[in-house]
Amino acid sequence: MEINIIWQQCLSLLKDQLGEQVYNTWIAGLKVQFENDKFQVIASNRLVHDFIKNKYWDKINQVLEVLSHGVASELISAKNTSKSTITGESNHIEAAPKENIKPSPTRTRTKNNAIDKEILESLQSATKLNNNYTFDTLVKGNSNQLAYAIGLHVTQQPGNRNHNPLFVYGGVGLGKTHLMQAIGNTIYKNNPKAKIRYLHANDYIQDVVKASMRQGFDELKKYYNSLDLLLMDDIQFIAGDKTKTQEEFFYTFNTLLDKGKQVIMTCDTYPKNINNLNERLISRFASGLTVEIQPPELEMRVAIIKCKAEQSKINLDDDVAFYIAQNIKSNVRELEGALNKVLYQAQFSGKGISLHVAKEALMDILAIESRNVSIDEIQKAICDFYKIRISDLLSAKRTQIIARPRQIAMTLSKELTQHSLPTIGNAFGGRDHTTVLHAQKTVNSLRKTDEKFDREYNLLIQMLNN
Repeated sequence: MEINIIWQQCLSLLKDQLGEQVYNTWIAGLKVQFENDKFQVIASNRLVHDFIKNKYWDKINQVLEVLSHGVASELISAKNTSKSTITGESNHIEAAPKENIKPSPTRTRTKNNAIDKEILESLQSATKLNNNYTFDTLVKGNSNQLAYAIGLHVTQQPGNRNHNPLFVYGGVGLGKTHLMQAIGNTIYKNNPKAKIRYLHANDYIQDVVKASMRQGFDELKKYYNSLDLLLMDDIQFIAGDKTKTQEEFFYTFNTLLDKGKQVIMTCDTYPKNINNLNERLISRFASGLTVEIQPPELEMRVAIIKCKAEQSKINLDDDVAFYIAQNIKSNVRELEGALNKVLYQAQFSGKGISLHVAKEALMDILAIESRNVSIDEIQKAICDFYKIRISDLLSAKRTQIIARPRQIAMTLSKELTQHSLPTIGNAFGGRDHTTVLHAQKTVNSLRKTDEKFDREYNLLIQMLNN
């Protein structure tokens, strides 16, 4: 455990809580050292010491104990210090074993030894977790049942190599972020002293860029390597030309796994399908537990709409909820958007919430949805166009006359529907997602080199969209 890191985290929290003026006047000038198995916070003189002791010490002491996992601390005056041990020269300590943690004698505890609510909220805000994303608010159905169960299991044994790293993938708006943050919030609730950080991959890229500009990679590594739980959203964004980002993340990722710390990532596709990602990372991502979240089925969509309505304290009739769910099939975000549109239509029209109002509100959305095609429709169109049978399209036959239309149908299914690669592969005779990926590459390559083929492909798109 690094004193510098702990002290800087403590100062950041105190600045947020006390305000910039108080922080600059009384807190910013404090130093810290580690002696006799405890933090010694050093005031510049006796006047500052006495003022902080009476006014702010309980809060400082409490934050330090939480951040250091129970190491005791005391406030002393500068004349009692030894300069050789002040922060920066002797700065590595081991956290006290939990069973030996004792509250500081200057601490004023509540009867149940609870952490001060304000400090707890400040510490949780540092995790960047959304308090509303919990398992209680996450609707469970067939499409996310396995991911939900695995998520709960991870909260009981974070860092277990059987589910570390945990890689959750699926289309946009299916609840990947909600599930990941629900895991984080539960682990935090079970252990408020756990060092947790949720961030989007773009935030990590920015951290690497800033570290590069100020040559601060050591600080970056120390921070991320000190975490107990790292939650990274949309990991596919670190792919591409960001070589340094991938390199830094590879070492951070390995360090956390080697230390038995839990890493959870979300992505829009299976690890091996992420383009321009370092092979080392692909291999490491796939080494843990990978789980897919699929688009919600009808019953789950109804449950999601009812749940969202209840959260907004809206009494929504079942027929209205069913109508929305029956017509909005793609993802949770679009369901929420459709529900909000119905609620606003009811409010501003003054008619109240009814099936008729729902139909009025969603008229334009449903006009667009009606133009979306299904995999079945794509398969039928391909068979009609190339004069082959559905049974041949779904069979194991690999002759050119069957294989090429099948590849086109798979590619169109990926382009024109919301379905994931595994779902598309399964719809074509139980094929693997890698077969779909290969079909996409083959078709895209042919379109660039064969004008006749490209015209046929565009014609098929027009036929399916009309």
